[in-house]
Amino acid sequence: MSCHGDLGQGLTDEWRKTSFDPGYQDCWKSGCHGSDAPKNSFEIPATGAPALAGSGALARFSNSLELYNHIQGKMPFSPAGSLSAEQAWALTATILRMNNKQPGGLTLNETNGAAIPLHRKVDLPENEIPGALILTSILLLSAVGLAFRTGPDQAKQASQSARPNFFHHLHPARIPEAQARFLYTLGAGGIAVFLSMILLLTGLLEMYYYIPTPQGAPVSVQTITTLVPFGNLVRNLHFWSAQFLVIVITVHLLRVVLTGSYAPPRHFNYVIGLGLLVFILLLNFTGYMLRWDEGIHWALTVGTNLLKTIPWVGNGLYQFAIGGTSPGSATLTRFYTWHIFGLTLGVVILVAWHAFRVRRDGGIAAPSTGQPAGESITRFDLVKREVLAMVVAGLVLLLFCVIFPAPIGAPISGTNLMPGDSRAPWFFLWIQELLKAGDPFFLGVVTPALVVVVLALLPTIFPNAKNHELGCWLPAGNRVGQVITVVILLTILFLTIKGSIR
Repeated sequence: MSCHGDLGQGLTDEWRKTSFDPGYQDCWKSGCHGSDAPKNSFEIPATGAPALAGSGALARFSNSLELYNHIQGKMPFSPAGSLSAEQAWALTATILRMNNKQPGGLTLNETNGAAIPLHRKVDLPENEIPGALILTSILLLSAVGLAFRTGPDQAKQASQSARPNFFHHLHPARIPEAQARFLYTLGAGGIAVFLSMILLLTGLLEMYYYIPTPQGAPVSVQTITTLVPFGNLVRNLHFWSAQFLVIVITVHLLRVVLTGSYAPPRHFNYVIGLGLLVFILLLNFTGYMLRWDEGIHWALTVGTNLLKTIPWVGNGLYQFAIGGTSPGSATLTRFYTWHIFGLTLGVVILVAWHAFRVRRDGGIAAPSTGQPAGESITRFDLVKREVLAMVVAGLVLLLFCVIFPAPIGAPISGTNLMPGDSRAPWFFLWIQELLKAGDPFFLGVVTPALVVVVLALLPTIFPNAKNHELGCWLPAGNRVGQVITVVILLTILFLTIKGSIR
């Protein structure tokens, strides 16, 4: 107040005369108070302290985060930088209120400050929780209706009279009842397709607001989260769908191995599914980078620097990945392009190819002979079960999004790209733990590649389940493949948990 006025009018002559003692009204240099001057005593700036409120005030700042950074780093004039983060945010909010720009009901902080402009008033969207709960209730009622809509006889009659549509034709005409049970399939394939559709839709919605530049990316993410109606819910759906998709595809892969379902002629489709998991991990990694906030340091530094450890071609791959010799605006452009076009297109192709191969290979794995007549369900029944699984998955996903918001951090500032506490995204925590043990090339590049290669070669170098063993859990024919897969996944799980609790 002493420098900028009681109303934010600045250090005007009138304010100095009414608030300063006569000996302090013309203090234009440090120490002008003579023998009474404290160490590093203030001086009145030659241009006067600027106005904080009114027309033309704070023109060099565009949003609340920029003003906060200036206050915390350079204010008060003496000693500069002495305010805590809480005090600096409180002053920022005060200045917004002085200019009638503070949104009601919002506590300013580093995860929303960049979204709040200084020179125009913004209104916060309505609370999205009631809408999310209404949608959750609709899904719950839909699940109940699908589960109890008709009895077995009515369902059979409906199946016989109905004509199959496009989605029905993606499934075999009849499926063995024993292998169509949820306890056998776990519903992982259908849920994975459902989560992929959620990712595609929410990603398209986010593209309307996302700005793929180092300055614009974190601001646009905060804007989506804070100001766009239902933007926070859409972002949560996008984030958690991606995380759950990794888990669901991993469970699907484990189910295929533990039931021996990769036996010929399904071994090639198994490799397609494994490739799809790799693509999803890379898609998750690039999406993680697009936040461009303080939480992506591991991905931006350690994750990309692993490419440099590859002999002969490492530096070239690194520059190709980040668009230069060091991270910058080209890095974000590269990752955005890969995320939106390259990897997304690859995932769409692999999902379609995988579904086509399932249909071509005869549907779900089951013994080709000895199946008793009548113990099967139609494609109509299977689609109904899949829709029910998707509705339940959507219900769980929505509840999860309401309770657990997607992570968001302060925008990257300065040149410090590797702070002391830098952690990998959860799906690469196991690699981070491996890197602590030794050589980064062998443990960070070769070992993950070997894991993928070993899993891909299971159908060709180890015995497969026999025909009569298909359609049940833990067939003896591919026991070696089961043990290898379980050991690999348990090791990854152990390292992931270890990395998450440090």
